[in-house]
Amino acid sequence: MALFPSSSRPRTLMEQLLARKIEAAAAPSGNEGAPSSSATGPQMVPTTAAAAAAAAVAAEISGSSAATGTAIVSRLRRTDSLDSTSSIGSLAFGEDVCRCDDCLLGIVDLYVISAAEASKKKSSGWRKIRNIVQWTPFFQTYKKQRYPWVQLAGHQGNFKAGPEPGTVLKKLCPKEEECFQVLMQDMLRPYVPVYKGQVTSEDGELYLQLQDLLSDYVQPCVMDCKIGVRTYLEEELSKAKEKPKLRKDMYDKMIQIDAQAPNAEEHAAKAVTKPRYMVWRETISSTATLGFRIEGIKKSDGTSSKDFKTTKSREQIKAAFSEFLSGFAHILPRYIQRLRAIRATLDVSEFFKTHEVIGSSLLFVHDNTHASVWLIDFAKTVELPADLHIDHNSAWKVGNHEDGYLIGINNLIDIFVELQAAHVAGATLESSLTSSSSTSSPSSGSVSPAPAPVAETPQTQQDEEK
Repeated sequence: MALFPSSSRPRTLMEQLLARKIEAAAAPSGNEGAPSSSATGPQMVPTTAAAAAAAAVAAEISGSSAATGTAIVSRLRRTDSLDSTSSIGSLAFGEDVCRCDDCLLGIVDLYVISAAEASKKKSSGWRKIRNIVQWTPFFQTYKKQRYPWVQLAGHQGNFKAGPEPGTVLKKLCPKEEECFQVLMQDMLRPYVPVYKGQVTSEDGELYLQLQDLLSDYVQPCVMDCKIGVRTYLEEELSKAKEKPKLRKDMYDKMIQIDAQAPNAEEHAAKAVTKPRYMVWRETISSTATLGFRIEGIKKSDGTSSKDFKTTKSREQIKAAFSEFLSGFAHILPRYIQRLRAIRATLDVSEFFKTHEVIGSSLLFVHDNTHASVWLIDFAKTVELPADLHIDHNSAWKVGNHEDGYLIGINNLIDIFVELQAAHVAGATLESSLTSSSSTSSPSSGSVSPAPAPVAETPQTQQDEEK
């Protein structure tokens, strides 16, 4: 059975190596006539580090299967990926490649299930086996040292590479599509991904075709900030309260962050209700205090972090932003300019005036020469009733539908301005100390000749210009 059914191009060396190993490992123990690598073609030797690594992984999988007499099936567990709904970019690999955040960050965990279970779900097993190939980090292609796909957030499998260059596909959400259709005619259009219509994929799924926001960047740094004082609709909260149900999974999430958060009754039940978890989740981060929170950060060297669930204070946020901007402080003014332009446009946007914006993010992207910010994720953004008006800047109370979007934007601008002022002050002080050190002369009983002028370095000139 082909592991790459939707791909019409010849398999690469890495694909062939790993596919053969997995097929051999998945074959029942003692199956006569099962294809081997020598039977299916000439022996191939990895000629690159990636191919060698792929072969090593395949050999490990095969060895594990042989030792236990079981079929290999993959279950991929999130370990160091990011968790939000922003996704941009494209992969040069086959169209059936999984493009979730774990895959793109090159993280994969495998485990083995019994041959009996595999035989009951043969088709499912093969689908999972194929996913091993798709998720293997050695198949993540980076052309010209770019990071062509970054998913900081969202449900796994929500995104695919677009059919056109510079596009990405996101699973259809009717509410989000309605928002994009309105935004394409609104003043906010320059600040959101371009919507290019609906696309039906090979598996029959409907997708939105959106602009690839990273196509012009080389090894970009990316940050996703969820904007607003809450990330759930009032409708969600009221429905959850109508039929409260104890949720063990939400209790587990709660105690992972703060073991003291549940009360005695919740500890005894080892479960909490969804409304309880939803409200609590917003209070532990800067969502409640600043009107936004950091969802995830990915730096140009490929390292990433989503450990911002309890990043709450202004100083903690500033420290996280400083780390995000480390080595790229020169692009701070561009971020400030873009944020101010977005803020001014929101004041005149008909879309913003007539919608409750919930769960939406600002995506920050920069490399050494470019920097920009976009509004993304509108799956929970809904049109307000005709008789209801909100200012996006007032405190939220159940029933008033205020989202606090402007609270978040204003605090973001203020914090970036503070970081810029600190950077300029530091650069000025450093320049002053350097100048003072170079012009000082040793004390003596006689007058020393004036020192020769010190030529300014490019860095000194740059600092003085700032």
